[in-house]
Amino acid sequence: MPRSSSIKFFTRSELERTLSAAKARSARDYAMILLAYRHGLRASEICRLQINHIDLDAGNIHCMRGKGSVSNWQSLARDETKAIRAYRRKRPKTDSPYLFISRNGGPLSRTQFYRVFRQLCEQVGIPDDKRHPHVLKHSLGSHMANAGLPIQVIQHRLGHRNISSTMIYVQMSNVYVDRAVQAVLDSGGIV
Repeated sequence: MPRSSSIKFFTRSELERTLSAAKARSARDYAMILLAYRHGLRASEICRLQINHIDLDAGNIHCMRGKGSVSNWQSLARDETKAIRAYRRKRPKTDSPYLFISRNGGPLSRTQFYRVFRQLCEQVGIPDDKRHPHVLKHSLGSHMANAGLPIQVIQHRLGHRNISSTMIYVQMSNVYVDRAVQAVLDSGGIV
């Protein structure tokens, strides 16, 4: 079985339900999951996110990647900025440089993030095989490919060093292929 067929990702409805449940639960959980999805951050990357990696005035986030991926600055959408501000107002006062902290004021661990994510998924009826935080990164890649975004845009957003890592999302997307072929047909490149 090809690797791409084993990739699990959220449907739009599943993503919306999960984000809605996170928002109802806490400002922290909503901001964490929204940022993890929108920027393709792994659980460990979202947990290592520091306050100084966010520039709310400029509307930017520094995505510090692990596992040999490319770290980069990315723009924050208006709802992301709003979610971060809402969380920061409720965030316990601590000297911790980490944005997302646990109840005791220390950095949130990967295991804690996994537990939060799994509980939210369970709450809204997400299938068990999609109850892992990495599904957020796969969902972003799949959603961008299905929207017909260029492969280089997807690669940059996900922080992939090698474009072959990004190709799995394009291979899964008939919409991407259909749009690419149609663009060439429309330009007269194929008769």
